[in-house]
Amino acid sequence: MTIATLTWADVDPARHPFDPGTVHDVVRAVASAGGVPAPYRYNRFTVFDPATAEADWSRERAAEEARWAWQQAMDAALVEHYGGWAAGWNAQMGGRTADGALVLRWNGARDSITTPEETLEAVAGALLDWRTFLEDLAELFARHLPLPAESSAAFVAWEATVATLVAAVAARSGADEHWYPVCSLALKWFLDVAEVPGDGHDALVEAAVGGRFWSSVSPQGAEVADAAESLAAALTGITPPPDDAWPDIWPQDWPSWRSTELPAAARAPRTPPPVVVPDTLAAWRRIRREARWEHATGHVEGPVRTHRDGIAEHFAKRGCRTVLAALALVREDANAGGPLTFARLQAWQQQVLGTTTAGFRTTSAWARAGRERYAYRDDLPAAFEACLAEATDPLVPLPSRAARVFLDVLFFHPFADGNARSAALALYFVLGSDGVVLARAAPLLMTRWPAADPRGAEGLARFVAALIEQTRR
Repeated sequence: MTIATLTWADVDPARHPFDPGTVHDVVRAVASAGGVPAPYRYNRFTVFDPATAEADWSRERAAEEARWAWQQAMDAALVEHYGGWAAGWNAQMGGRTADGALVLRWNGARDSITTPEETLEAVAGALLDWRTFLEDLAELFARHLPLPAESSAAFVAWEATVATLVAAVAARSGADEHWYPVCSLALKWFLDVAEVPGDGHDALVEAAVGGRFWSSVSPQGAEVADAAESLAAALTGITPPPDDAWPDIWPQDWPSWRSTELPAAARAPRTPPPVVVPDTLAAWRRIRREARWEHATGHVEGPVRTHRDGIAEHFAKRGCRTVLAALALVREDANAGGPLTFARLQAWQQQVLGTTTAGFRTTSAWARAGRERYAYRDDLPAAFEACLAEATDPLVPLPSRAARVFLDVLFFHPFADGNARSAALALYFVLGSDGVVLARAAPLLMTRWPAADPRGAEGLARFVAALIEQTRR
């Protein structure tokens, strides 16, 4: 069971009695009889002996699988004991210490499994934090309900409620990797509690927050305001009047998107940061034209593969099960043949994000906490499709094609979230179509490749070639 499948009835604290004083004893009682697995111990200075490297990697894979299997077993045991609501214990919602500091007690099996005693304490603490979060949500729901019946008053009430909910979730999670999915879920729960008719709650929330918020990026005040206004308008049929204006300076000392200089009707759905950031996508498109793709590497003949799948191994170690499921689709498409298209990329991304919608973004996008900007133009989807079509051009050496499509996805940034994972899937498809499966891929996937350096683009192509040669050897 995952929290994405839970309704408010499944998690409502009023329907599920809970004794916080017994949690630590329960966790110890339901923990796997096999004990807590060994913690992850990464040392970047470790030098692997080539003679034992394969055995070392095999042991590490088995240890990593054991850690994630233990987390899954603990999840199942807690759900069996407490009910479905307990599935959120590993949703990475932080809790407060006695001095008010936000603490994340569970951050996945790899990072949070330490000594047996500390690990069980972390599980218990994470479950308590999740329960506290649900109780806070219930209190917030009750405080904002019932909503007014009159349309204008209802619009104001919905706008205030949505903004409060988004801010509450972001504050509790520290805006880490998982805050955005939990935020969307909390909004859907409130729609349910508020008895909003129909079964289109997912679409309502996606239309309001999709493209505005991202995992691992703290939302800005203006973005929260625009999301709240969007959902309120969709629910009430009322849009703000053109003279709707907010103060020119927001409390965080940056210009408000609702300033007196710009009427509400003209606002774009996405608010850029106040600092002017160069267009990373424009830089990449220039470098893409200038790079010597045909000469950066030589041609490679497949098949080239071993019993290891480096890209799958990379995501398995991080517990990215949706990506592993998407990789299965990529393999099927690579075996079926044909070009790389946006439709294929979109189908894989839907699997990665666990959604039925993963369209091309319709606004400018940002990454790295606002330090990179990917501007939007109306011709961008068509330009991206043309770039994807070049990914299987046999006249360009395979390493260059794979590197180029990897960077295309990163810098065209077609999706609202998960573009790095999408880039890895595109590279996997291009290589797999020629019968190549890299035995080792973590260095490629964990390295930041600049957009504006032709030597970096050609260097990535040569690095892919080196990884293929390493796999062949």
